[in-house]
Parts: sequence; C-alpha cells; structure tokens
Amino acid sequence: MPEQHDIDARHDSILVEGDDADHVLPPQELDPFTPEPAPTQDARNVMWVAVAIMVVIALILLYAVLR
Repeated sequence: MPEQHDIDARHDSILVEGDDADHVLPPQELDPFTPEPAPTQDARNVMWVAVAIMVVIALILLYAVLR
C-alpha cells in the first residue's frame, strides 16, 4: 500500500520532499492571488459594445423564432 502523506485542511497542498524543496516552489513572499488590474476605460467600452451586439443578435433570433 502506498505511503499516505499528511493533508492539511485545504486538501490541495503540495508536499515537496528532499533537499531541493526551495527550488521547486516559489518563494512564500510572492502572493499567487494578486488580482488583475482593472481594464482601461477603452477596454470597458469595447466590452459594453460587445454585450450590446450580443443582445441585438439575441433579440433578432428571438424575433425570428417567435414570428
């Protein structure tokens, strides 16, 4: 039977064994959960245009189906 490793409360921890554990994992001071910066105003405008186009297409399809 394989050896059972310790599991923390999150159940997704990575256990690195051996002498080179520091070379395998990133340093602890790096925050892997840093949020992405907010999109620029131009990018937001483009996203709203894309949403508007999708709504128009959905309305056209709905009209065509219910006609």
